Amino acid sequence: MNRRYVVSLGVLATAIVILALALAPGAAQAPTAAKTAAPTAWTPSRTPWGDPDLQGVYRYEAAIPLERPANLADTPFLTDEEVARRDQAEQEQEAKRLAGGEGVDVGRQPLSESPIRGNEYNSFWQDHGRPRQIHNRTSLIVDPPDGKLPYTPDARKAEARSAARYGIGPYESFLDPDTGERCLTDGVTALMWQGPNGGHNRIMQSPGYVTILHEEYRDRRIIPVDGRAHGSIRQWFGDAVGRWEGSTLVVDTVNFLDKTHYEWANVWTRPSETLHLVERFTRVDADTIEYEITIEDPTTFARPWKAAIPITRLPDGTQIYEYACHEGNYAMPNLLSGARAQAQAGEEGR
Repeated sequence: MNRRYVVSLGVLATAIVILALALAPGAAQAPTAAKTAAPTAWTPSRTPWGDPDLQGVYRYEAAIPLERPANLADTPFLTDEEVARRDQAEQEQEAKRLAGGEGVDVGRQPLSESPIRGNEYNSFWQDHGRPRQIHNRTSLIVDPPDGKLPYTPDARKAEARSAARYGIGPYESFLDPDTGERCLTDGVTALMWQGPNGGHNRIMQSPGYVTILHEEYRDRRIIPVDGRAHGSIRQWFGDAVGRWEGSTLVVDTVNFLDKTHYEWANVWTRPSETLHLVERFTRVDADTIEYEITIEDPTTFARPWKAAIPITRLPDGTQIYEYACHEGNYAMPNLLSGARAQAQAGEEGR
């Protein structure tokens, strides 16, 4: 075959290919990089009666303070480098603890890194062998935008007084210790995210109800989700009714007893008759519930506020054992008699 004829056939074939590509759908579009498929939303499993399944034992394991620290006032989010640095420090602390505790701080983390006064225990106290989770958010409070509790002037004075007397007293009667020291409660607004000390919560479901058993003080909340209206009886934990919005459990609680005259470790957890609490439980993956609270209480706050708290589901088989903290136990007479001994020693010293 003539070489020129072979070359001509090759040119003709190339032209046919080019023409075919030009006529193909979308051929006129400029080439673009491959697009990553949008992640699909995680779909929780369902209970046998059809409700989204939230059941399991959960706890708050993050290291996000409730309020934004002053040194991060204009920084709602940490950079990736800052998150990595904090995570490395947390991993090193955990490694020291597991190695036998040499050089490890077995006390409490700064209150600026803990959401709740009285539970600012560091990772040494974690009872499951995992370091705290580091997130890029600098406060659990997402509204107001400054990440601060919007106290009324009177409530701010009460909070300052509570901080000044915490762990110090005076302890003149059984009413002087705060409600947590009395083994009553630290308040319903703090139940789901107490932290590493007594902070387990078991969520159980049955047709028409969601029940939450809290480890510390053995607090229980039995929440109807059958469409009923609020009752009229005021309670420590208020009157809670729930409903499902898609895969989110929404719990609306009103009719709290007024306990503002009691001592509270954290004034923002105290109930009053004007407290209105709305909680949203959304299971975002197999191991995490995004827990949101919106609190409105003109007795304590100048405006409503909202916090978003990641809580972690622990492995199947995790058990909650008795916390053994109840009102009137040995701690109360020991605390009061110790205060009397201190007072007497002070008088003798003078």
